[in-house]
Amino acid sequence: MKFYRSTDAQSALLQCRHNEKYILNLLRKKRKESKANLARDSGLTAAAVGDMIKQLSAKGLVEEVGKVQGDMGQPATLYAPAKNGAYGLGVSISRSFIQTLIVDFGGNIVAEKKHHLILPAPEEVFDLLLKDIAALCEPLPSTIQERIVGLGVAQPFNISVWEKENSNWRDWDSFDLARLLGSALNMPSFKQNDVNAAALAEMMFREDYDVNEFMYLFFGSSQVQSLGGGLILDGDCRTGSSGNAGDFGLLPVPRHPQVNWASDAGGETTYLTNRCSFYSLVRFLKVEGVDLVSGEPLHEVLSAQPVLVNVWLEQCVAALASGVLALQALVDVPELVIDCEDDDAYLVERIISLLTVKLADVIREGVTLPKIAKGVFGSNASAIGAATLPFDAFFSPKVNGNTPLRRKGS
Repeated sequence: MKFYRSTDAQSALLQCRHNEKYILNLLRKKRKESKANLARDSGLTAAAVGDMIKQLSAKGLVEEVGKVQGDMGQPATLYAPAKNGAYGLGVSISRSFIQTLIVDFGGNIVAEKKHHLILPAPEEVFDLLLKDIAALCEPLPSTIQERIVGLGVAQPFNISVWEKENSNWRDWDSFDLARLLGSALNMPSFKQNDVNAAALAEMMFREDYDVNEFMYLFFGSSQVQSLGGGLILDGDCRTGSSGNAGDFGLLPVPRHPQVNWASDAGGETTYLTNRCSFYSLVRFLKVEGVDLVSGEPLHEVLSAQPVLVNVWLEQCVAALASGVLALQALVDVPELVIDCEDDDAYLVERIISLLTVKLADVIREGVTLPKIAKGVFGSNASAIGAATLPFDAFFSPKVNGNTPLRRKGS
């Protein structure tokens, strides 16, 4: 099944030079800007910036969005990335859902399909995704289809370690879903850890884009043990040598003195996910004798158990504070972004409030505390991040420290 075809429009989009990508990246940060200010901020000449804006406009990646009156002279024209300039196709899989969507250059969802199910075997998912992608793409006008620049796949690493829970997960780590989908669709393809991808979406599309260094933490569904993290430094997602850098949930923290809610293993320390994931909250409630009915909304259970929830929150926040301080001593970022599934937002908002107070009270010996903010994409975070991967690959300046290449006199 190969319905995707390269077009002249797609080829032109992918031929951006480094300095054009740099100016486009500046426009993303500024949201909208004049050529004069872009020249000032980049250190390039006004003539060079004017030529790049002309080239980017011809490719449909930049558009005029108004004018602004300066201190003197004629009003300056403002430019911004064109939302319909390019589109990304994103696939996100987890142990509890499969999601496919298309986003525009501004991160807005154009089309979407999602299945809530326990993750099947890889071959079954591959066939399902081909059908979903066809169902999403074929009704779209050609003006959108011809500007889809690539496919991104976001999935948890090391899914096979959970094979004792589900034999369908045994072969996932050796199954290259991104490569196989890209080949079937005749489309450039990219892959990334699901929470790293979500962090990248925050970096690219959040309103306060100027904050381009932050830790990212995502509380997964209560159905599976999931607490992931990502690390954005200097506007780039740092993935490490194996692609799993910033995995917040794997930080070692002291074991709770009374009970470990997500694992029966012994030892003095445990992973942060064993004390802070929403799966650990469910386990704690079961240990305390709360009978949870399969499929029952978590918020309904929690509203009936305020005392127990407060006990769990206290221990969760204490462990989180320990982890945040440890990471902050290493990376020193100004912000911690925390996100979750939409249905669990009320619980994360409580965690953010309590964690802010907890961090302010601890002895930190010179460690600068990060501001804590709620992520903006919720349940769609990893899928939007997946669709962002082609944008990051083709339109972000990744060399020379994300600085423009200057010739003598420019």
